Amino acid sequence: LSLTILGCGVASAIGASFNAPIAGVFFALEVVIGHYALHTFTPIVISSVAGTIVSRVHFGDYPAFILPEYSIASFFEFPAFILLGILSSIVALFFMKSIFLCEDAIDKLNIPIWLRPFFAGIFIGIIALFLPQTLGIGYAATNAALYSSLSLGLLITLVIAKTMTTAACLGCGFGGGVFSPSIFVGAMLGGAFGMFASSFFPDLASNPGFYALIGMAAVAAPIIGAPISTILIAFELTGEFSAVTAAMVSVSISCLICHRISGGSYFTQQLNRQGKKVYGSRLQQI
Repeated sequence: LSLTILGCGVASAIGASFNAPIAGVFFALEVVIGHYALHTFTPIVISSVAGTIVSRVHFGDYPAFILPEYSIASFFEFPAFILLGILSSIVALFFMKSIFLCEDAIDKLNIPIWLRPFFAGIFIGIIALFLPQTLGIGYAATNAALYSSLSLGLLITLVIAKTMTTAACLGCGFGGGVFSPSIFVGAMLGGAFGMFASSFFPDLASNPGFYALIGMAAVAAPIIGAPISTILIAFELTGEFSAVTAAMVSVSISCLICHRISGGSYFTQQLNRQGKKVYGSRLQQI
């Protein structure tokens, strides 16, 4: 029962945040519940709809990101979506690995737990002096990438900087998650890829902002382990069926590669790591 209630809260929050009730339902089922049983499906659906209704009444019928109209310029773009899926898997793997490397490095230094956020704060503050877009959940910068208003150099820099700051936060014990940072990183990667595609094939490539939307889904899906809900978020944010087909290609390839290499999402890997740490500490005690 407690797990179902937790799933209801997650579904309601996702549905309200993105004005995407369908994605909220599947996000809760994929990430929190782990199955699609009817006794959990019904209350989660009701919660997601309720959260979306409250959000629409208070804020209006607007999604988290106000997007222009997107569409696929040519069916010859699908090889580009495949390549974006491959690149997204590489970035997602680097994103997750950087967090684990930071955690291990901090543990080896034996820094007191209460002092660890201090070092992370200094590191993040220095980066924020030059790249303030890395602070917070980064929806403003993500929206700018979706509108193709950021330069290529800044997009690539923000991919690296946001990954580093997220790793520092989570590795040093800051409170936070990986969902919003993964969306941020994916949007920057997709926007940069879209600029490359449009420069080499200007007549065949879609708007770079469209690639930023697909990159959001392709990077976030393997990290949080929710491919269906991230695809649905791309659809509900745009209302374009073409966004679904493109996202399906990139997300499926990205998830497959990440699963084969890392064995699961960030949460799955973190649980495995915690289990190994507990087992190792018990062996030392023995």
